[in-house]
Amino acid sequence: MLKKVKFFICGIAIVATSLLSFSAYATSVKAIALFQDRAMLSVDGGKAKIVRAGTTHSGVKLIKSNTSEAVIEVNGKRETLNLNSSLVLEESLGAQAAESYASSVQLFIDEQGFYRATGKVDGKGIEFLVDTGANLVVLNSIQAKQVGLDYKQGIQTSAQTASGVTPMYIVNVNRISIGGIELNNIEAGVIEGSFPAYPLLGMTFLSRLNMQQSEGVMTLSRR
Repeated sequence: MLKKVKFFICGIAIVATSLLSFSAYATSVKAIALFQDRAMLSVDGGKAKIVRAGTTHSGVKLIKSNTSEAVIEVNGKRETLNLNSSLVLEESLGAQAAESYASSVQLFIDEQGFYRATGKVDGKGIEFLVDTGANLVVLNSIQAKQVGLDYKQGIQTSAQTASGVTPMYIVNVNRISIGGIELNNIEAGVIEGSFPAYPLLGMTFLSRLNMQQSEGVMTLSRR
């Protein structure tokens, strides 16, 4: 079923038509109950769900199980869970370790009235334009290639911009950091071409932080 999503980027409405939903990688998995070829799993502390062998729940695939253990797969890597055991996923299983643990960062308004933030996408430097009106973190395809995003493996949509309808891809970025604040598994949009001129730090990143503005200073802090 087609799903239409409207994005507002720097005052321009972008309408994307998507065929699929996108799941972020899990960071923890707990086996609540185990059965033959089924397991009740809780992912990231969420509501437990019975998963059948060969199916996926919140990015975690159940390979096989019996009454004593279950084999799961995340991001192509496998691990074994015992009954009532919890697994905190290592970096090799999709979770990413933070580079630093700063509690807050301050951004200062520029002469054009914008907040800009020097950051990293998967460890590669980039300068963002902070845009609270953008539903997503958004890059153009040139910027995405510069930071090594294989965006064409994402979900293809179409974006209605000022220049007309343009291909757009929804991707999951492993790590985005601003100053000492790093977040994992951030949904982002990549638009073919040169729009937007600057990468936009949108609400898929900002909504996971506290934001305060006062006298030309924006403070982003961990919740």
